[in-house]
Amino acid sequence: MEFLNYFPDWAKRSIFYHIYPLGFFNAPKYNREEHNIVDRLVKIRDYYDYFKKLGINVIQFGPIFESVSHGYDTMDYMKIDKRLGTNEVFKVIVSELHEIGIKVILDGVFNHVSREFESFLDIKRNRENSGKRNWHFIDFSENDPYNDGFDYKNWEGHYELVKLNVQAEDVKNYLFSVCSYWQQEIGIDGWRLDVASQIDPIFWRDFRKFCKNINPDCLLLGELIHEPYKKWVGEDLLDAGTSYQVYKSTWSAFNSNNMHELKAVLERSFHPEWGLYKDIVLVNFLGNHDTTRIRSILKDDRYLYPAFIFLLTCNGIPKIYYGDEIGVFGIKTPNSDEEVRKTMPDESSWPEHAINILNHVKKLIEIRKNNHALIYGSLNSIYAEPNLLIFMRRSSKQTILIVINNEFQEAQKKIPLWNLNLDGSRFVDILNEYREFQVNQNHLNLDIYPCWGNILIKKD
Repeated sequence: MEFLNYFPDWAKRSIFYHIYPLGFFNAPKYNREEHNIVDRLVKIRDYYDYFKKLGINVIQFGPIFESVSHGYDTMDYMKIDKRLGTNEVFKVIVSELHEIGIKVILDGVFNHVSREFESFLDIKRNRENSGKRNWHFIDFSENDPYNDGFDYKNWEGHYELVKLNVQAEDVKNYLFSVCSYWQQEIGIDGWRLDVASQIDPIFWRDFRKFCKNINPDCLLLGELIHEPYKKWVGEDLLDAGTSYQVYKSTWSAFNSNNMHELKAVLERSFHPEWGLYKDIVLVNFLGNHDTTRIRSILKDDRYLYPAFIFLLTCNGIPKIYYGDEIGVFGIKTPNSDEEVRKTMPDESSWPEHAINILNHVKKLIEIRKNNHALIYGSLNSIYAEPNLLIFMRRSSKQTILIVINNEFQEAQKKIPLWNLNLDGSRFVDILNEYREFQVNQNHLNLDIYPCWGNILIKKD
């Protein structure tokens, strides 16, 4: 990542904190017409000190535009959802977050809208004569489940989510005006782009040009669930994408005692010579608003500790979903995401294990922010056993070995380090009492704590 000149430098050093606002602030499930505006967003001020102590420097807000229910069924892109507050209040919050060193990313849900969106309502009123007919993919020869007298493209069979025709010039210009408002008037620092892989890369090229013309340092992050990630991420496309492949392999490797799986994914993706994605930036995470929470998906709570070591030492950008840093439970079901989008628990209710995990995450964030190789370095997966993973982060200034152990007992290991030009090198373990180790005959003898890890910095 040292050489990606097109990628905003501030984002290379970022630690994302992902908030789903409607859940975080305990907003009503549905946006009723009779509801008054409630400034729930101002409650975020209660967390400013928490964010600073945690060490995060970017907040990714989930959808905050006026919507019917969960935020991904937009009614008005130009307004904050009245369950959360007003544009004026949010503008002040963005400014306050900037003052404490935190960037702000918004969720751009530009693939689809709700049935209450103005263009769709116009089509319902005026049918074939609607001036907005080209905003969506309408078939007047068919009918939909709502008996509208026409059918339309939607998101994955959900008729409440109406597909936008982003290639239509007037739709594209409208969405660009949305971006202009939130970037210029409100002052946000970038976009997380919902289901980005379901929109043609041609649109994202134009989108990039427009957004970067407003602010060359804005960040464009695409939600990418399936490969090939390079179809949507690159110098003239989006800045970064989400790495669902690494996400799945992370919890699967712990639960199945198969670190070989994670090693293979890291090697395929990031190997310095042949990795498919060694020259783009991906965002890593242990969970989000669409997945079962990491504490619930892991078979043992103790796995949380090495899992966070992996997240915050892997290359790319780490993202923490609110509450995961204190071990919140939450299971996604086929019919509901509510359990993974609940209100952030009050600090007074946190049990001891929550404090322990939080302190662990704080320390790891501090380590990441203070070590050049963890921010800018390449990744080379070196060695794996069923319960052990070793990888190296190396930059122009630093070499670091990362050890991930998911065994329940302390382990003594002799790690092979062939062909790495490390024989005789000394390493200091900055995660564990600054213990020192030396590579002898291309092997490193290590004492590894149970369900833990090592962060070994090569001494000059």
